[in-house]
Amino acid sequence: MTDTGEKAFKTTAERFIDRQKKNGNPVLPLETPTEQTGAKPAAPAGLKDAETPKAKPEAESTSQQNQTEAPAKKTNGASVERIPSRKLMLTGDFGRLYVKVTPSGHILRPLYSEIQLWQKLGHYYFLSRYDGKEKKTVKRYPITSSGYTYMNKVAGITLLTPGIVVADGKEKPNPYVERNPRTRAIDAVILRKIAIGYNPAGNVVGIDKTLYYLPFTYFIQSIQAKMKAVEWENGRPTDKLENPNAGKIGEAGEKPKSPGSWVFFPIEEPIGIWINYEDPAIRGCLDEHTQRQRFADRIAQKIVERNALRDHPAIGIGEATPVGSEGLSAWVGVYGYRHDLTYPDLADLLSQAEKGTGEIEIKADETIMDPDEERRDVHETAGDISSERAEEPAKGEKS
Repeated sequence: MTDTGEKAFKTTAERFIDRQKKNGNPVLPLETPTEQTGAKPAAPAGLKDAETPKAKPEAESTSQQNQTEAPAKKTNGASVERIPSRKLMLTGDFGRLYVKVTPSGHILRPLYSEIQLWQKLGHYYFLSRYDGKEKKTVKRYPITSSGYTYMNKVAGITLLTPGIVVADGKEKPNPYVERNPRTRAIDAVILRKIAIGYNPAGNVVGIDKTLYYLPFTYFIQSIQAKMKAVEWENGRPTDKLENPNAGKIGEAGEKPKSPGSWVFFPIEEPIGIWINYEDPAIRGCLDEHTQRQRFADRIAQKIVERNALRDHPAIGIGEATPVGSEGLSAWVGVYGYRHDLTYPDLADLLSQAEKGTGEIEIKADETIMDPDEERRDVHETAGDISSERAEEPAKGEKS
């Protein structure tokens, strides 16, 4: 590299680093294009140093990360020279950010980041299930909506709400909410969201998600889960039911003879579920159902936004893989793309996505929820709203 090229590299990179510092993001010291410092990003506030796991080892050597110069490619006997590029690694509170810089000092548009997620900050959670076929307990670490929002710092995906959604073959305002005419509780929410962003190749991709959220359906699923739950011994499930008197499957005219206060809920005529609302397990299901009816619109929004971000190719990851046995944190790879889209551009992309026209690539489907993840969303949303209300000043109190 010539002196002029190296000076231009430093000038452009230094301006980029200055902006990072003004935003409060620490960066690595700027070295010459063939050198790099491997500093570890600091842990987010609220986590002790002792809790900070070791950083994931780099897959490439320092020279490979900082300088990439492909050999000349021959086309029809002619030699075509490829422009060398160098990688610059910046560190922020979210992890490491890699950008490619040309010899003239221009930072290329594609970005790649290794983001550190933290279980203590609610970016993912632990979930265990017993696999009957494998005869063992399987550990999972699903990423939460807050985890995807954190990852979107780099991905830069824009979540847009179309004006209409189709319900029963008819166009309705989006979101569309159906309420019980007597109690005014929410019976159904139909919500549509489109996540628009760039994929790793630099093409605009839209993920179109529609969710039909029916609180009663999840209420019945939660009751069935309590009815099927079994007791565990020595880390293995037994044949003994954990809640034997929680509910019974039958017809409306066949009230169970077991002691308790029984109420019938139809599923598919003539079959339904008799539940004993004196049972502690059923009372828990009723509490969850009340939360669903109160906050169904916000629960639905959290579900559909998370699934749209998860399925976008810039992120494309559903579960975390924690570092170490304690599972305190996990590293995930996220792609980004520096673009110049303005609000009118995004509005135009939204119009194309709604109609399925234009050059934007659209992937549309209905959101299918995992019952365990949905149950966690219920508690998260209710907890978020309780926290918001706790922070609001009481009537007559000065804020």
